[in-house]
Amino acid sequence: MLFHLLDIFTLHTQYLEIMKVPQPKLIPAINRIVIGDVGSGKTLVAFISAITFLHGIERGEAVLLAPTEVLAYQHYLKLLELKAEEKNLIPWLDCIFLSGKGNYINGDKLPPSKFNIKINELMNQPNPKVFWVGTHAVLFNEMITPDMVMVDEQHRFGVRQREKLSKQQVEISPHFISFTATPIPRTLALTVYDTLEPIFVEVLQNRKPIQTSITTFDKLETEVIAQIKNQLLENKKVYVICTAVEQAEETEDKKSLWSVTKTTKLMQKYFGDQVMSVHGKMNDKKDILSEFKSSETKNILVATTVVEVGVDVGEATLVVILNAERFGLSALHQIRGRVGRNNYENNYCILVTYKEFSFGKRLKFLCQHNDGFVLAQKDLELRGAGDAIGSTQSGFGSDIDQLIGLNPDLYTQIKNVVKSIYLDDLKELPRLEKYLQREKERVWGE
Repeated sequence: MLFHLLDIFTLHTQYLEIMKVPQPKLIPAINRIVIGDVGSGKTLVAFISAITFLHGIERGEAVLLAPTEVLAYQHYLKLLELKAEEKNLIPWLDCIFLSGKGNYINGDKLPPSKFNIKINELMNQPNPKVFWVGTHAVLFNEMITPDMVMVDEQHRFGVRQREKLSKQQVEISPHFISFTATPIPRTLALTVYDTLEPIFVEVLQNRKPIQTSITTFDKLETEVIAQIKNQLLENKKVYVICTAVEQAEETEDKKSLWSVTKTTKLMQKYFGDQVMSVHGKMNDKKDILSEFKSSETKNILVATTVVEVGVDVGEATLVVILNAERFGLSALHQIRGRVGRNNYENNYCILVTYKEFSFGKRLKFLCQHNDGFVLAQKDLELRGAGDAIGSTQSGFGSDIDQLIGLNPDLYTQIKNVVKSIYLDDLKELPRLEKYLQREKERVWGE
């Protein structure tokens, strides 16, 4: 898979050298989605792809967009390791981190005024090569004109957000590569077209399947607590995931919804000072997660889905997900992927709900499968494909459904038909021509 991407960039570079052109965009930009399960090495693929591409052109910018500051900063630190003096693998590359709470250039944190001045200096160099890493903040920075855009955890972004970076380059679209373990229904359905080609990363062979089970809240203080105790006795770490930070108001949810606050009190009742908590409203999330990873005494982390991506704790062997019926398949699989990042024989995920009838097909399917792509296909079946033209990323009765009816047997047939149709042939298909013109006007306002 990686060699497939590198071959594209190598051919691109050779083409530019032969044609003696300064800009790298005279051949069609690639549009790929890299699908690889949790922990399969997608970040490494992103780094090698971007570095190889930038090394092969005269000047340019690559952007890696991540959904959370924790994940984005983790990527940035790994990138700086390659640039560090002891390795010095990419001395020619300027590495920039951009988020709403801090900006860094080559490892140095700068205030906004100095940051903008430094960026202008970098861009005015003879042949700048820049690798931006950041959160949503990169979507609103007009200094970025990327030649290559990469979106990590693609399922965490909306259609318009993913498109925004691609449109910041005025003259021609940049290369676009997105990465995910569980592609959203719309993306999975769009792979029927040749314009979005899926590339698969195989799961690491040394990873053992995570044993997933379902239980009810009436067993939380007996069986689930006992399972947590067993992991702590073996010096392992445990996640307990909640759907909310605080308790709900006086509603039906107050008793049924377990918040971080309520759950932390319960865990402290049994495990005292071993318990930590974290959620998205905290400013010191990175410090808390770092302490949880390194501490020998803090072994239970009660959290919201802020830990869904970008948290890598090898000693974590159990994740308990409360109110599991409130999460989608993709989110459940991502949360489950916080454990199993080790060589231990046994890793566990416990889904906790109130009533057994709430288990449903969705949770049972998760227990039976550890493959994120298989879960994404099931998600597509359950939630519908959404709109190919538009921003709806799931749902039935959409334009994709009407076209392919979610029938896999039609995928190949449609590809062959589309390939056989040239622009001049539209006059023989008046209804198709009218539909395309109508959608063009709706989308582009023309």
